Amino acid sequence: MLLYCTFINLSSNNSSNNVINTSLNIKNSININQTNHINVEKNFIRKVEKNIYSDLLGTISIKKISLLDKPIYKPNSKKNTIEKNITILKESIMPDNDESIIFLIAHSGTGSIAYFKNLYKLNINDKVNIKYNNIDYIYKVTNIYEDDKDGYLKIKKNYSNVLILSTCSKNKNKQLIVECVLT
Repeated sequence: MLLYCTFINLSSNNSSNNVINTSLNIKNSININQTNHINVEKNFIRKVEKNIYSDLLGTISIKKISLLDKPIYKPNSKKNTIEKNITILKESIMPDNDESIIFLIAHSGTGSIAYFKNLYKLNINDKVNIKYNNIDYIYKVTNIYEDDKDGYLKIKKNYSNVLILSTCSKNKNKQLIVECVLT
């Protein structure tokens, strides 16, 4: 079976951080007493933690290239953008489903968002860990190749439960694709 997946530039828009603004408003407007102020701050912290973790889908770790516990955000999250994070494509089917296939893309090159800059160092049989719903899913690299950079990932799905990692290749007209299978 040959799968085609649109590979689009997922940019986030520059919106203000409402959580930080809310925090400042709460701290500036509450002067009731120390106990109430502390309770409001605790409730606000819980709200911020919920906001941060509600978008989190899981994490990825690849020890060989020192990529450890990097967040993967839900496909519909504003944080799921290649301009800031590792991006999961909306076509992905998570590993707790039969016939799962996960597509993760990230920048290579230099800079703080070049999460896949060392992806080219992976070899066949190297391990990739995806943590999802508090379960560690261990994948083994089965295929590494380059394909034309044309906006699509062209994947031959020969296995069940597949993980696809992709980034720009050192060859500017190509993209690097690393196929992995759940062990």
